[in-house]
Amino acid sequence: MKKTITLMSLLVILVCGIVAVQYAYREIPVTYDGSDTNVMDLYNNPTQYDVSDPDGVADIIVKENLEKTMAANNVAAVVFDFRGFDTLGESFILLTAIAGSFVILSIHKKKKEEEGGAAE
Repeated sequence: MKKTITLMSLLVILVCGIVAVQYAYREIPVTYDGSDTNVMDLYNNPTQYDVSDPDGVADIIVKENLEKTMAANNVAAVVFDFRGFDTLGESFILLTAIAGSFVILSIHKKKKEEEGGAAE
């Protein structure tokens, strides 16, 4: 019974994920697809790309980010200053999941040892 419930739960999660990705692909507009950007050219010669008029959120990041945060670069500013609490929460969830997995696996291992030791 437990295996059936687990399998059904995983299937529901999988279907929800597929539906969410399809919705995002159809409904959420793409502001920049990067189709005309060659990464090596951008790295070697960044002046050939026009970055004078970024749109939307990129405008805020490019024009105001470094002044507000005093970070070394825009990536560090977004990840550690603007999304710092979110990143901290994600790290906490990851560590909790790892600790929970170790606890569950150690309990399972102890039960197997007890069952094996009692049968002998």
